[in-house]
Amino acid sequence: MIQILQFWAGSWPGIFLVTFSSLALLIPSWFLNDPGTFWHIRTGEWMLDHHQILNFDPFSQSQSNWIPTQWLAEILMACVYYLGGFTALTTFSSFIISVWISILARRWFLAGMHPILVWFLAISVLMIGAIHFLTRPLLVNFLGITMLSYFILDFENQRARVSSLFWCFPLAIFWANCHGGYLGGISILGIAILTWSIQYFFSKGPIKNFNSLLTLGAVGVLWLLAPCISPFGIGMYAEWFKIWFKLDLSSYIIEHAMPNAFDLYMLGAYTVIVAVSFFFFLSPNRGNHLGIISGIYIWFFLATKRARNAPIFISVAAVMFEEIWHNLVNSKKIREDWIIHHPPTPTFRMKTGLTLIVGFCFISSIFGWFQVQLDAKRWPVELIEPMQKMALEHGEGTKIYNSLNDGGFLIFYSPRWLVFQDDRCEIHAFRDDSEDGNWIKRMMKLEQESPEKLLHQLKNQNIKIAIVECDSAFGKWLLSQQANPDVKLAYPGKSHDIWLINPNL
Repeated sequence: MIQILQFWAGSWPGIFLVTFSSLALLIPSWFLNDPGTFWHIRTGEWMLDHHQILNFDPFSQSQSNWIPTQWLAEILMACVYYLGGFTALTTFSSFIISVWISILARRWFLAGMHPILVWFLAISVLMIGAIHFLTRPLLVNFLGITMLSYFILDFENQRARVSSLFWCFPLAIFWANCHGGYLGGISILGIAILTWSIQYFFSKGPIKNFNSLLTLGAVGVLWLLAPCISPFGIGMYAEWFKIWFKLDLSSYIIEHAMPNAFDLYMLGAYTVIVAVSFFFFLSPNRGNHLGIISGIYIWFFLATKRARNAPIFISVAAVMFEEIWHNLVNSKKIREDWIIHHPPTPTFRMKTGLTLIVGFCFISSIFGWFQVQLDAKRWPVELIEPMQKMALEHGEGTKIYNSLNDGGFLIFYSPRWLVFQDDRCEIHAFRDDSEDGNWIKRMMKLEQESPEKLLHQLKNQNIKIAIVECDSAFGKWLLSQQANPDVKLAYPGKSHDIWLINPNL
């Protein structure tokens, strides 16, 4: 038994198994704590039901055109949900994260790293990335950034050819149509190509001749064109740039805000950047890795400005630990008993066992043997039945009021309603001819500071139902207005209440 455990712990499938089982079975509801999960599923279902790609907003009162830049991932999410509900989705999310961490672990093992250190690094990387372990298309970025970073590292070490990026171009198209994090990948590749080009003109770096320089430039242009191979063409870039450069997302989306300097994952990020810096400045071969090092430092800086950038940073930086270990081993700065010259390779039996474990988890989700429950403290699950009953009573297309973070949940459970807003900020920030993109911020300010004005506005817009968080400023104000004939408490809940507006009309 001990020998079996040692064998699994000393090979990358052990990392996969522990990651997969712990995330899928121990914290499944964590993956469903983001409102985007719900509208992503509904968006995919709409496209499958109508056999066309969405180009407008069918879920809210915005009446806006919309480019769903994550359309391909949304269709895949809808298919997985159809097979096994939220359990299948959280299992699949765990699978993606496990594949990502196992890719890293496999390279660390092959570099001769001791299993104890591999497990320590794997756990550290998981902790830094955990803030974004959500059932959303953004998970594809972990895989995309990591594989692209390995190409950069291998190219700098003369282990990879530019042609591999040509062969990976279909994957680039897939990535670009799944999530805007593809821009992060393009930036990492662009930084590396620019760095190598500068080195080439000084007769340094991995580019050895002018033909290689031209080929690499052509590959860079090709990867820039990948997002245009989509139903929206150049509109993908236009939408991404609008989201990233025209919206003040940090003021109302927590994952886009500046992280607390002492958050656990930021402490881990500091440790990683110190380790990489220590290697870079002491390594005699540091000039050979300027391409990837430049990307690491830039994305560390961006991670300190926006929490959303932490996964990109750690995906790039984790790749560098393989090179750090190689250099330490070659310089004989590591004790011999910490170097594994012949790491155990997965046997056929081990691979078969892994396949059966993963397959059983998916089958159990399809047949309902294991169910994932939504967090009742996060979502108004006790109001799902009353909401669906009211949706039937009031008819399709009824306008409701809700806060930003509840929109996705309501889109999913009461699709007959038109929600007031949701976290598709590229739509709502510019509503009502708001050229400055501050519509959401104005609504939040109105709810917090002038709830009576908000109620007046809702009445003028013929909004009949409000689903309000009990602890919000608007929710507390409504509770103090129960004698007001303009509002009536229809269904009280633990975290949210359902109110009728102008109930006598």
